[in-house]
Amino acid sequence: MEVNWGRVLGVCCGFLISIPVVFIRLIVRFVTLGCGIFSVKTRSVPPQCLLDPKYGDHKFMTVNGVRLHYVESGDTSKPLLLFVHGWPQFWFSWRNQIEHFQKNYHVVAMDMRGYNDSDKPAGIENYFPQNIADDIKCLVEGLGEKKFTLVGHD
Repeated sequence: MEVNWGRVLGVCCGFLISIPVVFIRLIVRFVTLGCGIFSVKTRSVPPQCLLDPKYGDHKFMTVNGVRLHYVESGDTSKPLLLFVHGWPQFWFSWRNQIEHFQKNYHVVAMDMRGYNDSDKPAGIENYFPQNIADDIKCLVEGLGEKKFTLVGHD
């Protein structure tokens, strides 16, 4: 098999030219947008996928002085399955599990304090693990449950 050196040279040159072009484009974008390139857009209405009723009802409960957002679905007479997201996610990361388990469980996917639609109290002391654990405990008690299955990651 004979190597087509012209083709190899063309591919290498194209690759070497594309790297600076992409880099220059990023620099131009940063210069034109400034630090705005890292800003978060505020929305007046959430994306439709977050409001899809197949995931359940959006609710709020105040626990430990913090208003927590959660999505609840399934039969409330069935065992409680509580989903707690990891960093930097929110309840929506559990959407596939919500759809699957809502048939056999009372499913709740919460937004922890500081995330999504839950309150974001100031001060690092408000985010100590004990506060997070108390939030989960109080949320479960507020739902009228004593036993539950906790599913989480991170």
